[in-house]
Amino acid sequence: MKFLPLIGELLISAVPVQAFETFEELYKACEATEENNNLCVVSAQLGASMMMVTMFCNLEAKGRITKENIDLTLDEWNFNQGGSPLLNEAVEETIKMYPECSIKPIP
Repeated sequence: MKFLPLIGELLISAVPVQAFETFEELYKACEATEENNNLCVVSAQLGASMMMVTMFCNLEAKGRITKENIDLTLDEWNFNQGGSPLLNEAVEETIKMYPECSIKPIP
């Protein structure tokens, strides 16, 4: 009887996981329904916003971009202005990882 939970765990761990291996598979899944499409769009926006903050903060930390250049770039990109609360929250959480970064959330 001691081995019954272990056998169940082994069976569960052996189940194959469906992963996307190509862009076409991902695109098909995102286009399958409107809900899927909305989820994919929001996920992409979140990732892009977080990567942009990370990139700017890393470039500033290495001295390759100045605070003034960050401000100009953010104005050009309309960064963190009029976005959804979720996007703003993602940006704010990313900024917390870089306390020395000049980027500050817009109230």
